[in-house]
Parts: sequence; C-alpha cells; structure tokens
Amino acid sequence: MAINRFQELALITRCVAADDRNAFGQLVDAYSESLRRFLLGLTKGDSALADDLAQETFLKAYLSIRSLEGVTRFRSWLFRIAYNEFVSDLRRRSRLSNTGEDIPDIADETPDETPISADNLTEAIAQLPETQRAVVQLFYYEDFPVARISSITSLPETTVRSHLFRARNRLAVILEKYRNL
Repeated sequence: MAINRFQELALITRCVAADDRNAFGQLVDAYSESLRRFLLGLTKGDSALADDLAQETFLKAYLSIRSLEGVTRFRSWLFRIAYNEFVSDLRRRSRLSNTGEDIPDIADETPDETPISADNLTEAIAQLPETQRAVVQLFYYEDFPVARISSITSLPETTVRSHLFRARNRLAVILEKYRNL
C-alpha cells in the first residue's frame, strides 16, 4: 500500500492526537515490506532476526511517534530506527558471545573472501561490511538519496558517498573473482 506525503501526515496526526492505533497500522502496512527488505539485507537473509528487528522498530516508532518532527519523513525516521536497532543488536550479540572483544568498527570490517555466484547479487552484497551493505541497500533498493541515507545512518554525506564507492569496488572484485574461476 503506497501512501503519499499528505496521507502520511494525516495518519501521523491521528496517531499523535488521538492515539489512533488503526492509523499506525496503516503506516505499518505502507512501510513494512520495504523495511523488512532492508533488514533482510542487513542481517544477510536471516528472516527471523529481520522480523524481530522490524517488530522492535515498529514498537519504538509507535512509542515515540510524538517526537517525530513534521519536517522529517516517517519512512526516513523509521529506517533510522531500524538501522539503530540493527547496530544495537550487533553490539548485544558481541557482548553475549563472551569473546572479551568489543564489536569491531562496522566500517572497517572485511568481507568474506569466498567467491560467490555472479547470478546472485544478494549473496555478494551480504559479503559487504554492515555499513556498506546498509548504504547500498538504502541507495539502490530503497531509492533513498545520499542526504536521506546520511540522516538515517548518522554518517556525513561524504562518508555515505565513500561507502557507496568502496562497496561498488568490493562488489566488482567479488564478481570478477567468480568470472576468473
């Protein structure tokens, strides 16, 4: 269900003014598919984890919808919450693993060196570090402009562009390795 900016604002107003759960349900219906697709990419296809993160995202969005500023698009705000939930989950899992190591800097993580099928771009993207994977998904799959991606990830626009550049280069290397086999 696609909604325009006016419909989105009307639904948000109903949520804030009357605590209208039906209106929030319509927002969930409108954005759940793209949010789940984004989270599936971040979690490397782990649908159970993606569903858990999506549920947490919508719950946090519902509980804090009154803090949404009118200038911000709900979708951008929702994706920012989802991205933050994903990063928080990575940190929780790292602490639970009892390795004694802090979570590595997401931007500095190296991908697996295993070649993949050139026909399955999803597998190639899954090999990217989390931040690059998030930026690629937001830019190419969700059609967010760099400025919105910057807002969602809290990264400067130049850093977003840099992650896109590095991700494209890494993907080219991964796919080239497959072609040379």
